Amino acid sequence: MPTYKNNTASQIYWRNILWEPGESRVLTIYVPATDLGLTETAATPAVASPVLLSEDVTLVAGVAQTKAIPYSARIQISAVATTGTATLTINGEDIVIDSNAGYTSTPLPWTKVESVELVSTAGATVRLLVEEVL
Repeated sequence: MPTYKNNTASQIYWRNILWEPGESRVLTIYVPATDLGLTETAATPAVASPVLLSEDVTLVAGVAQTKAIPYSARIQISAVATTGTATLTINGEDIVIDSNAGYTSTPLPWTKVESVELVSTAGATVRLLVEEVL
């Protein structure tokens, strides 16, 4: 399991886990160690990535694409059209996205969002990211 150490003089608290100064913890979940100020002292065995799906989806004008979302109890979906304008459909609700207005969901239960649909009237490229919410 990855081991994370607090080499600072302050407490570090993340997701109901507290590291006192100098304290190490062995965990079975992903921890954004660098962002928190922790030092990863052992990396093995590696934990699974929280990224479930990350791809650039090329949409042909008028042709919808359905993207299945790999299972995780709770997920977060982000999408932005890097070219053109597209519509992201989640549970029958349409969200128009382009390079100026992307979309990031709140944490969602996977049972309500097993797939998403993308379509564009003129063609577009959409960067789609689905992450596990820990």
